[in-house]
Amino acid sequence: MPENSVQVQVMQALGGGVAGAITRTITQPLDVLKIRFQMQVEPVTNDKGSKYRGVIHAFKSIYAEEGMRGMFRGHNSGQVLSITYALVQFWSYEQLRSLAHQSDFWNQRPFLMFFVCGGLAGCLGAAAAQPLDVVRTQMVAADPSSHRSQMSTLSGLRRVFRLEGWAGLTRGLPFQLVQVFPLVGANFLFYKYLNALVLMAMPTAPPDHRQEIHGGFLFLNGALSGVMAKVIVYPADLLKKRIQLMAFKQERQTFGRNPECPTVLGCISATFRVEGIGGFYKGMSPTLFKAGLTSAVYFTIYDMFKRHLIGPVKEADKSRQKLGK
Repeated sequence: MPENSVQVQVMQALGGGVAGAITRTITQPLDVLKIRFQMQVEPVTNDKGSKYRGVIHAFKSIYAEEGMRGMFRGHNSGQVLSITYALVQFWSYEQLRSLAHQSDFWNQRPFLMFFVCGGLAGCLGAAAAQPLDVVRTQMVAADPSSHRSQMSTLSGLRRVFRLEGWAGLTRGLPFQLVQVFPLVGANFLFYKYLNALVLMAMPTAPPDHRQEIHGGFLFLNGALSGVMAKVIVYPADLLKKRIQLMAFKQERQTFGRNPECPTVLGCISATFRVEGIGGFYKGMSPTLFKAGLTSAVYFTIYDMFKRHLIGPVKEADKSRQKLGK
């Protein structure tokens, strides 16, 4: 019998979806800011020629021009994206880890297992959510008065498919997978490693008691792991967003110059030539804050869901298995 019963697997997927939904609601304004910064060719400084000149200035500008709705532009598509991504990621991670535990090779290398299982799970989640990511990026990055910025998730999917086919819905996917595998793998690796350090520092529990990490430490470890992992892959995220932008440059006339990114190599060359090495890290400040907050909420909610709801079901399954033998 597989380690995870159908009921457990459904709850693992549900826990991932809940974690994704709550995290998206909290971090959506930061995501809008990140995408706007990444799309801006001009420096994000006190330059009169720049649309946005820093985090505070950007928040003020978006609120003044678009209201609170601007802060949550693309939220519906982002919410569907987050739920889809988190549901597939956490479910697939648990199944991959369950399979890995059946091998001595992986059992002897637990942190490598966390990295590989996390990376593969992230790729599966990213592939499932990529069409939604394309639509959300277009909604957030388009001029506020354009039709594209007002479209719903479903109409956005239909529009992109009608105009560009599957190539449009999967635009940037190879770059996304190259970015996601090390990002999510490192996120799981750092998070599990930090949790292991906390457990080592805790007093030894009685044999009949299972050690549990306090939610505050889960939150802190999630934040640290999110920041460390994001620093590693941030340039790939920026290039992916700029490549996705190419399909609707004509609907971004009020945001200043558009980056020229017809291909991956062309995007790297143009970004370095026009903006220098700093261009690959544009929007880094809100992104790191968002990455830390996202990872902290994400892991804490899922692990608490797992501890209080999934754990008892797994224990009940084990008891039934013992009785059946």
